Amino acid sequence: MDIQLLETFLVVCEERNLSRAAVRLFRTQPAVTRQIQALEAQLGARLLERTPRGVQPTAQGEELRARSTRILSELRSLKDLGSGDGGPSGELLLACSDTVACHFLAPFLGQLARECPRVRICITSGTTPGIVNLVERGTCELGIVLLPLRNPRLERQPVLTYHNAAVFPPGRGPKTSAAITLDALCQGPLVLLTRESATRRSFDEAVAAQGLHPEQVLEVGTVSVQKAMVRAGLGAGILPGYALDPGDGLEHLPILGSHPKSLGLCWLKARALSAPAERMASLLAAATPPAP
Repeated sequence: MDIQLLETFLVVCEERNLSRAAVRLFRTQPAVTRQIQALEAQLGARLLERTPRGVQPTAQGEELRARSTRILSELRSLKDLGSGDGGPSGELLLACSDTVACHFLAPFLGQLARECPRVRICITSGTTPGIVNLVERGTCELGIVLLPLRNPRLERQPVLTYHNAAVFPPGRGPKTSAAITLDALCQGPLVLLTRESATRRSFDEAVAAQGLHPEQVLEVGTVSVQKAMVRAGLGAGILPGYALDPGDGLEHLPILGSHPKSLGLCWLKARALSAPAERMASLLAAATPPAP
């Protein structure tokens, strides 16, 4: 069987659209259609069907997608044979939020780059729902998401537990070391991440549960912008604890009643991890404290 037919089939499954798959493969749509038809003829099964949601794999197509993913992963891993002291080669395709990439993952990626200089690292930014979709479709091999994750197709490995914290401009925080209440935070202006972020969603849920209504909220897109706005005195901020940095020059306090949150590494159960992904998972596991 021509491996190219399997690669084309997987791209069509990911895109759910023949035209988009053709653009991604640098081919015409009729050429992609002919390849799918050739694959169906070889296997004697209908692999795709049109639905209101686009092109979807049939039951036989789903089985082929899972098995093809494993086959192509094994073929890619053959590049590691004879790699010698250079370590594994290939790509690490990983999805995570910008905050996780900057404030948690960067040291691990640096270690991976030093140990495996022949590995090309590619990071895709997103929130947990989008990251799950990327991993499930096979576009990214690994993802770092907010736990719990209820998806039977994905394996998960906890990598970090943290609390959200309140941050204040230098010299303008509450004169206490005790935890601050949500009620007190909502009395003044706030600088918060957008509603798509996990940190903002957890804050909104917490204040809604207490019937609180923040007086003034400035929404920003990234933690770095949020810190800059807090430093400028535009309000207090809510940050994931792992994003706190003494070099930011901000004061910070724990939030009373804040529940612990967990980040986890996820990947497809049906897909054997490549050597770079295995090494990344090992680095994260070695640095993760055991569960209490």
